[in-house]
Parts: sequence; C-alpha cells; structure tokens
Amino acid sequence: MKNLKKLLIAFLSIIILSSCSKKNFLEQGTTLNKEKVSKIVEGSTTESQMIKLFGEPTIRKEINSNEIQWTYQYVKKSSTSHMFIGETQYDIVEGTLDVIVSKGLVIWFNYNEKHKQKKW
Repeated sequence: MKNLKKLLIAFLSIIILSSCSKKNFLEQGTTLNKEKVSKIVEGSTTESQMIKLFGEPTIRKEINSNEIQWTYQYVKKSSTSHMFIGETQYDIVEGTLDVIVSKGLVIWFNYNEKHKQKKW
C-alpha cells in the first residue's frame, strides 16, 4: 500500500509538471514562401508588383547607378517550453529573398528557405 501511494504521488506529480508548458510563436518580416516567389518573372515583374506581393524590402542596397538589390527576410518560430526542463521542441522557418531591380524591373532573384526542427 505504501508503494502504491508513492507511485500515485509520482504519477500525479508528472502530470501536474507536464502541464506547466508554454507555447511560443514568433513571426518577423515579410511572409515568404515558394508559391509567392514563383510569381516573380525576371525581366517582367515591376517594382510596384514586388511591393504589392511582398511589401517594402527589409534592405535596399545600391549595387551601381543602374541596379538596386532588395532583400526580404522572414522568420517564423513556434516552440514549446516547459517550466523545469526548458525548450523541448521547436519548428523554425527562415526565408531570404534577394532581388536585383534595374530600370523598374526585376532582372534577377534568388530565394533560400531553411527549416530547423527539434522534437523531443
């Protein structure tokens, strides 16, 4: 009976402690995905179309007098943290879209997307 009582206390403690978790969600930057990026056509997509699709770029950098590089960055992180053992799982998506604009048209672009996951 004593062992059963200890087992019951241990079991209830585990249940109570496991409920002490917090879900975290963070999203920064312009939402990027392969579907949206596939709408860009080199030599055809205009600056105004880019702004309609993605908004203002995170960074604008002049390459030379005719070309400007636009960079869009995106991070989405969801995670679960437990009070006593810290972060136990997460899912991170990071996207970077680099675009070169010349005379109002996109002449080149590159999209990179990274996924990081940790499960128990």
